[in-house]
Amino acid sequence: MVKVGKIFEKKEAICYLFWGVVTVLVNYFSYLLLEQFLMYQAANLISIVFTKVFAYYTNKKFVFRTNTNFKEQIHEIFRYILGRGFTGVVDFLGLIVLVDTLMINDKFGKMIMIVITTILNYFCGKIFVFKKFNKL
Repeated sequence: MVKVGKIFEKKEAICYLFWGVVTVLVNYFSYLLLEQFLMYQAANLISIVFTKVFAYYTNKKFVFRTNTNFKEQIHEIFRYILGRGFTGVVDFLGLIVLVDTLMINDKFGKMIMIVITTILNYFCGKIFVFKKFNKL
């Protein structure tokens, strides 16, 4: 017999995959749009911030489904900023390294960084940000 926890984990993974794809599209297409008007570094920074805000709301509401009071939500947002701030720095600096040092096309480099940060973001969200704490 399948355990209830395993069913929820599969549903969570499917939701994360769906919203992850949507978030990747938001990230990449916002970058492509902004890159038309700004240097690639500025376009990347703005798309990262925009995408992080979008991802917070979709992960909270549709993936990890945390139900928090005001104090818990402040802590959750703080953890999110720390965790996703880290992956945002990885994304930002990684693209600069790929483009300026390794001479990879910025659009292809952005795709590489999206793959790397998507993996990091899942584990960061699951383990660090959207924890379901047991209340005593």
